[in-house]
Amino acid sequence: MCYEFENQIIVGTRGWTISEEAEDIRLTKREIDRLELSIKDGISKNGEDKEIIVFMHYPPVTKNYMNTDYIKIMKKYNVKRCFYGHLHAGSIQDAVEGTVQGIQFKLVSADGLDFKLLKI
Repeated sequence: MCYEFENQIIVGTRGWTISEEAEDIRLTKREIDRLELSIKDGISKNGEDKEIIVFMHYPPVTKNYMNTDYIKIMKKYNVKRCFYGHLHAGSIQDAVEGTVQGIQFKLVSADGLDFKLLKI
């Protein structure tokens, strides 16, 4: 699914827990494929000349996994910003925020934002 808003293409996928467990690897691969399909759909419907912004539920990077296939897909399509949720309470301290390989990552779970709006 994709949306065009103010000359930007909004795309995304749910994502999944990044780990070495076989089932997590299988589901992560599925979500990576879904992310690429969402990006391709956005480009085909809205053109290649717009910024692509990715939204995900699960974090696409963690402190232990900083070079994920999510990043590879985002770099392939020149994504510069990615917003994600899932981390709450004590796990907020594990969030990767800032620029990683040219992509700006931001945790946007409600308590991660102290229940305040974030202008994107």
